[in-house]
Parts: sequence; C-alpha cells; structure tokens
Amino acid sequence: MRIGTKTHPEAFCKPPGLFANAQPQYAALNIATFPFDGATKRPMVSHYNRIGLPASQQMAIRFPDAPGLAAVAGARNRFTVVDIDERGPAGERLLADVQRQFGNSRFVVRTGGGGFHAYYRHVGEARKIRPDPRKPIDLIGGGPIVLPPTRGARGSYEIIHGRLEDLVALEPMRAKSETVADSAFDGLRSARDGERDKKFWPHVARQAHHARSLDELIEIAREMNEMMTEPWPDTEAHSEIVKRCKYWWDKTQKGENWFGVGRHVRIDHALVDDLMMGDPDAFTLLMFVRRHHWGRDFCLANEACNLMPGGGWRRQRFTAARSRLIEGGYFIVVKPATFRPPSPMLLRLSNNGQQ
Repeated sequence: MRIGTKTHPEAFCKPPGLFANAQPQYAALNIATFPFDGATKRPMVSHYNRIGLPASQQMAIRFPDAPGLAAVAGARNRFTVVDIDERGPAGERLLADVQRQFGNSRFVVRTGGGGFHAYYRHVGEARKIRPDPRKPIDLIGGGPIVLPPTRGARGSYEIIHGRLEDLVALEPMRAKSETVADSAFDGLRSARDGERDKKFWPHVARQAHHARSLDELIEIAREMNEMMTEPWPDTEAHSEIVKRCKYWWDKTQKGENWFGVGRHVRIDHALVDDLMMGDPDAFTLLMFVRRHHWGRDFCLANEACNLMPGGGWRRQRFTAARSRLIEGGYFIVVKPATFRPPSPMLLRLSNNGQQ
C-alpha cells in the first residue's frame, strides 16, 4: 500500500456476494454453477454448458457480487426439473398434479416469479418447452436452470421443501406421460438455420397464445433456439428473437395470430358492420362459401340451398342472396351458366369477399 493513501477498514472484510457464498455449497454436492443475472434472466458468462467444478470455482472469484447462480440440468449435474410457470393456488394445484404423476420431489423451489421447480434425478429426459400447450409446464432435462437463493426481478428463489443436500439423493420420475412424451418440439432438434421459418417460428407463434407476457415469450424462444442443431449465437439470437417475438406478441394481442387455433374463417369488422347488419342472408352465404371454397374457383348450384342453416332455404331466397353477392362485388363470375350444353356458373371470391 502506498504511503498517504487511505483505505476504509471495511474494504478488508467485505462479505462475499450471493454467488460467491452459494457456489461452494453447490460445489460440495458436485454441481457446477455459474453466475446468473436474475433480473434479466441471462447467464453472465458464455459457454456455460461446458463449465466444470474448477471453472465454477474461478468464477466465484471473478464474479463475487453476482446476484444469482444457475447450473445446467441433465447428465452432468444429475437432475431434471419440472418447471411450473403458474403462481398462487393454481400453481400449487399443478405442483400437486405433477407430484401425483411423477412421484414426490425431495427438493422443491419457489421461483422468483412465484412458480415452482420440482427436482428429480436425471435419467435421460430431454428439454421440452410446453409439451402440452394447455398447461404452463416445461420439462428441463437440459440447459440452464436458475438455483436458489438467486434474486430475480420479482423475488428470490427459495427452497420450500427439502434441503440443499437432497440434490444428491433425488428420485427419478416415477412415470412418463404426455408431459415428457415426444412432442412437436422434437422437430427443432433436426432443424437447421435455413429451416427456421418452417420449423422454428411457427412454434414461437403458437406459444404466444400461452405466454403471459412478452418477456416470457422471449424466454421460451431462447430456450427453443438452444434445442436446435444449429442455434443462433447469443448476440444474433437476442436481437432476432426479440424482434420476432414482439411481432407475434402484438399479432396475438390484436387477435390476428392464427397459429395453433385450428382452421378458421376470418371476418373483418367492415364485413360485419356492413354486410351482416344490412343483408344477413348474403352474409351467411358468403361465410358458407369461404368455409368450403377458399382459394379456388367454385360452382354454387341452386341445389346448394338445401345446405343452408335452419334446414335449408327456399330456392328463391338462395338465388337472391347469391345475386346480391355478385352485384356487390363479393363474387366474380368466371364463367356464366349455359343451357346448351348445360353448364353451371363458375365463381371466384373477390378481394372484397376476402379469398
């Protein structure tokens, strides 16, 4: 120390930060951890999936003030986590369902967001995000998992059942079902960079219906990116995933995301305000045609009046509605009907009819 400088006495006895304090406890259980930022939900180092115990110990020195820590689930650290992304009584019910299905977990954590992590011994499970889209449950058999006592943006991760030492005595899942069964996400494992539009982004669009926030959708997309054979690098993935997730989140909030909702007939407000309110018969016939004849030319013979709702329409009612749709520009006559030789009228939906 140079003469004339002043050093505060507390500088020599500054207590270790959260990561520096917790890392040795996990290392004693042969679990390699790395620093994690719970506020942004991102690792503070790269190549975290290659970290062993020596590197983990060095990081405790390099990142003494890190606010959290994480480890890679799977064979290396010998645990699989069922992640329940639901809080409160609903989350507790899902946790009870999970334990009835897979067996009681010896180590259960309440996450910073109020959800739950149930730990089991790893026996080859993969990482599956929302294998059942109806339930906010993920199977984390690979990739990063945040550990207690990490501090997140909304709260800290805390052990609510068991002790840290129980991580070396976990039981495997008792049974496997749809939660861990093969799912559509398995196709991501074989997807390469040029196949993202067909095999990656449709999954993101479907998950937008189930995510509770844009941040949650971004996190799901990041995890799916890691499942791909050729994942994007961190920097490129961050910008592109955020941009695309914002797009699909906005589309979903506006009711314009049709992925994962089955077949549908889209109805614009103007069509409801004008045609439905002014001519219910024409509107009904137009919806019938759009349901059965979208994307191609079609015939609309008079006998189709028997297919209309309410047990069928009188022929005059049907032909009058058809004529009004032609006059209004909803139907385009491709070929008029002829009598010699007999040939039915051929129609096409116009842009006004929204083909």
